[in-house]
Amino acid sequence: MSDRFILAGDRAPVPAEAPQEAPDPLRRARQRLWSRAGGSGRADHGARSVRAPRIAVLDGLRLLAALSVVLFHYLAGSGAIPWQQTAVELFPRLHRVAEFGWLGVVFFFMISGFVICMSGWGKSLQHFWQGRILRLFPLYWTAVVLSSAAARLGPHLPGEPRVTVGQMLTNLTMLHEPLGVPSVDNVYWTLWIELRFYLVFSLVVLLGTSHRRVTNFCWVWALGSVLAPASGIPLLDQLLVPRWAPFFIAGIAFYLVRRAGRIEGETLGILGLSWLLMQHRLPAIMEGEGHGINWKVCLTAITVMYLLMGLIALGKLDRIQWRWLPVAGAISYPLYLVHQSLGVRVIWRWNEQWGAWPTLLGVIASVVLIAWLLHRLAERPLTRLLRRLLTARTERSQQLTS
Repeated sequence: MSDRFILAGDRAPVPAEAPQEAPDPLRRARQRLWSRAGGSGRADHGARSVRAPRIAVLDGLRLLAALSVVLFHYLAGSGAIPWQQTAVELFPRLHRVAEFGWLGVVFFFMISGFVICMSGWGKSLQHFWQGRILRLFPLYWTAVVLSSAAARLGPHLPGEPRVTVGQMLTNLTMLHEPLGVPSVDNVYWTLWIELRFYLVFSLVVLLGTSHRRVTNFCWVWALGSVLAPASGIPLLDQLLVPRWAPFFIAGIAFYLVRRAGRIEGETLGILGLSWLLMQHRLPAIMEGEGHGINWKVCLTAITVMYLLMGLIALGKLDRIQWRWLPVAGAISYPLYLVHQSLGVRVIWRWNEQWGAWPTLLGVIASVVLIAWLLHRLAERPLTRLLRRLLTARTERSQQLTS
């Protein structure tokens, strides 16, 4: 799901090639004009040569989104709620808030649009996909194995089907959903949506990122997401993910605002269109996900997300640089991946012995700790290993073609 990346802006005062020299104002102005016009790419090259501070507030928002999904699954999720006594009786006020926790997935998608556009800007297609593989798969593979072991060896939930070895192995590809294989953990459905977003955005990366090309991509994707359901072409409907496309498009548009430093008319039009498509899709999303809650409240919450992303795009929240925020961003992805498969079992098995509040708080603290351990002990070494393998493969390919 929702995707973790190192987030850096693109506004730094000194070019990397000449750290001792003051920037040329005329050159920077020319670069901005080229970038906004979707020019030859020389301005983008200049932008890539500099490095700006991390957008730390996005890390905190990712953790907030992950925790909202955690509360939703622990207290208000559809299906078997992990309490032998209903969560409505145990946590009446918190339950009403947790009912809206699924909106954290919406925020993940919006942030993903922003981050993927930023991280893919100026990259080759090969480097773009290497980056996605390194960020998603090492931790995902760990989570699939851990969740499969918990399902086979841990407390068995009522009505839960047994996880087979073949199912686990197919889940490792992250393509199990189109192959018709059940997920080891239900939260993986968002990752298949993310992969489809990467696939369609690859077209922009292949052609070369510029303001004009990314803007055109947003318009075409928005229109395609409207036409796809009526086209009768399942492949088109699968690729363009009409239900969730408005959130990714909004995130991309907010990154265009970030690059320009202001909201321009065309970008504002893209944001307005994405919001209108979102409010149209929202009832179907709520119905499809089994969320029979207030549409107006959900619409208001998502509109607040748009406003927050607008503030981030305009740099209004750049001063927020708390030291714990990078850690929050680092644990958000593993927390999302394992909180349900591990936490729900503990709640179901021991909530009556421990009591409702001690169980809830203890499980949340435990899965946060497990997420941090996965980041430190699994994700980091596996990512380094996979990076070396990919780098060695790239070097061999270059030697063969040279």
